[in-house]
Amino acid sequence: MTAQNRTATALPTIAASTFALTGAGCSAGTEPEAGTAPPRPPSSAPSSPSPPPASASARGDSQYRDGAYTATGTYGGGPSHITVTLTLDDDVITRVAVAPHATNPTSRDYQERFATAVPQMVVGKNLDDVRLSRTAGSSGTPVGFNDALDQIKQQAAN
Repeated sequence: MTAQNRTATALPTIAASTFALTGAGCSAGTEPEAGTAPPRPPSSAPSSPSPPPASASARGDSQYRDGAYTATGTYGGGPSHITVTLTLDDDVITRVAVAPHATNPTSRDYQERFATAVPQMVVGKNLDDVRLSRTAGSSGTPVGFNDALDQIKQQAAN
């Protein structure tokens, strides 16, 4: 057999072997090997930020106590207000929720859009690094959010 014929014969065999190896774990009813994690499907969602190399509490320089905190921030001449609830772990925001309180439909719309956008902007960030400005089309609601953050910093201070 010539080198060219061997290559022509080997390529389909290699391709079939590769398919068999990569396809083997995809069939229904197969369990992952003991001690291995099941394969994760590819994700189009952005990956979450990596945690800092050493936690603030591990270093002993945490500014804030871990836990859940709630504050109502005010803004505008009405005044308008929103309630912010967040969870801190080693000075990092791990969860946040914003509750709109506006009764005017336009104001309520701004607050609701703001509440939807905030988690993507602040979760995974150090509390002291968060200061919002115009967000989701709203320039007033971030003022109330920042006011609530200032209150939460006081509540959580070590």
